[in-house]
Amino acid sequence: MNPFLGINLSSLRDAIHHRKQQKQSLQSRRTAILATVERVVEGTDSRIRMVSSYQKKLQAAISRSLEYTDDLIDQIPEAIEVSANTFVSDPHVNAFFVNVSDLQTVFSHSSEVREFMEDFSNVDTPQCCALLCMRKSEKTVMGVELAGDMLKRDVRQTAVSFSDHRIYSPTPSEAETREGLKQCLFGGLVTNALEHIVQLRLASHRLKQQRQMLQARLRRYRHNRGGAEQNAQPAAELRKEIEQIRQKLNMIEEQLKNTHPVTPRESLEQVNAVLSRPDKFVRFRECSLRLNKMGVKVDADSRQPCNQIRLTEVEIGDESPRVVTLAKFPRDELLPRKEFLAQSLFS
Repeated sequence: MNPFLGINLSSLRDAIHHRKQQKQSLQSRRTAILATVERVVEGTDSRIRMVSSYQKKLQAAISRSLEYTDDLIDQIPEAIEVSANTFVSDPHVNAFFVNVSDLQTVFSHSSEVREFMEDFSNVDTPQCCALLCMRKSEKTVMGVELAGDMLKRDVRQTAVSFSDHRIYSPTPSEAETREGLKQCLFGGLVTNALEHIVQLRLASHRLKQQRQMLQARLRRYRHNRGGAEQNAQPAAELRKEIEQIRQKLNMIEEQLKNTHPVTPRESLEQVNAVLSRPDKFVRFRECSLRLNKMGVKVDADSRQPCNQIRLTEVEIGDESPRVVTLAKFPRDELLPRKEFLAQSLFS
C-alpha cells in the first residue's frame, strides 16, 4: 500500500470519528437544554407551553444563564481548609474567624454540615467541602502603629471583620460542591423570573383592592355629607375629600384599563428577560486586602507585617454583597452533639 495513502486514510478515519463525537456531544447538549427548558417552564408558568415554538424561544436565554452560572462558580478560588491548623497558617482562615472555637462552632451549628456528617453514607468521608458565605464590615478604630523606631498611639485605623457566617451545599468533594452550586445559582435565576411573573399578576389584584377601599370610603363620606352640610366648614372639607377620592378612583380605573391577566406569552417574555441577562441578578467581584493579625488594614507603603488576602464578593439582586469561599472542614473538628446542644441553649 502507498504509505501516503495509508496516512490519508488514517487521518480521514480520525476526522470522521471526531466529527461523529462532536455530533453526539452536540445532540446530547441539545437534549439537556430541552430538558432544562421544561424544568424552567414548570417552575415559572406551565402555560408557557401554549406559546408556539416556546422551546426554541427559550433555548438561547437558558443557554446563556447556564454558561454564566458555570463561569461564575468556576471563578471561585480553590477551596481552603478551615481547621485549627490552618487558623494559624492560612491568612484567610485567620481573617474570617475570631479564633479556633469560633470556626468550629460555625460549622458545627450548620444544620447542613451536621446532616451531611451524620448521614450513614458519609461516615467514611474525612471532610466535607461547602460554600462559606460571610458579611464583611469595616469600622474606624483608634490603635497603635510603628513608624520607624517610634510607636505612635491613637492612630486612626480601619478594622475589618467577618460575621453572619452561613454554609451551603456540603459534599464529599470540591467538584461536587461546585456542581451543586451551579444548579443552585441557576435555580435562583428561575425563582427570580417567577417573582417577576407573580408581581405582574399581583399588580391587577392590588389595583382592584385599592378601588374597593376607595369606593367604600366614598360611600361612607356621601352618607355623612347630609349631617356635615349643617356646618359650612366641615361640609367644605368633606366635599374636598370626596373630590380627591374621585380623582384617585379615576386614576385607578385608567390603570385597570391597561392591566389584564398575565398571558402565557408575557410569562415567556419575563423568563427570557431574566435568563438572557443573568448578570443583572447575580454578580461577582474580586478584591484584595492587606491585613495584620488583628484584622486591621495596612497601607501598601507600610513596612509593618501583614497578609494579603484575596476576596470574592457576590451580589444577588438588591442584597448587600457577601464574601464567598469554598471551604473544607475536617470531620474530626465537628463539635460533639452534647457540646453543640449546650452551646445552642446558651447562645
